[in-house]
Amino acid sequence: MAISALRRRLDALPSQPFYTHYEGDARIELSAVTFANWVDKTCNMLEDMGVDPTEVVQLDLARSHPGHWVTMVWVAACWQRGCTVSLDADPTAVMVVTGPDAVADTRMTVACSLHPLGLGFPVAPVGCTDYAEVLSQPDSHVAEPLSPHDVAVAPDTTFQHLREVAPRSGRLLAADPVPGWESIRDLLVAPLLGNGSTVVVVGADEDAVERIRTQERVEAG
Repeated sequence: MAISALRRRLDALPSQPFYTHYEGDARIELSAVTFANWVDKTCNMLEDMGVDPTEVVQLDLARSHPGHWVTMVWVAACWQRGCTVSLDADPTAVMVVTGPDAVADTRMTVACSLHPLGLGFPVAPVGCTDYAEVLSQPDSHVAEPLSPHDVAVAPDTTFQHLREVAPRSGRLLAADPVPGWESIRDLLVAPLLGNGSTVVVVGADEDAVERIRTQERVEAG
């Protein structure tokens, strides 16, 4: 499964680039160690906020910012906590995770500023928890036991389906990825299973994308 693959990645290629994100003037590169640290902290935040295994987390962030590194951290953290990720409005969700344009929900809502360095809002959106609070969480978290039949992505993508994703060992570039399970599969799950890496470029013109492709030594995409 993707989470056990992340742990294997930590043993095999801990410091090599895993996920690189370009947007505007910002370039953020996360190694497996850094990515896993964010995942562990986010898992601890989920636990502290009372989100239990098998519960549903609605990731509005995955619709508004499908390729952002914070989005992928949240996806992996939900799985490590044993939760189901919903990419659509889901009345069964116990928590909603949003981007900078947060609107408080009647449920627990976490707002992500998407600051390149993970910093928070000057003032947290009304009724929301600032994701920057995750920085005070412990750096380790033990993954929950999972059944292959549990749902990883609503409505019916199970953890067994994650295991069946074709692994990718190369370096893939994705320009302006679209919302949906396919982006999570290609940008997160496949490289975890195959020790590959991902470069996401958002809002750049074709010349800039090609320049980044060369700089990052991308082999596909």
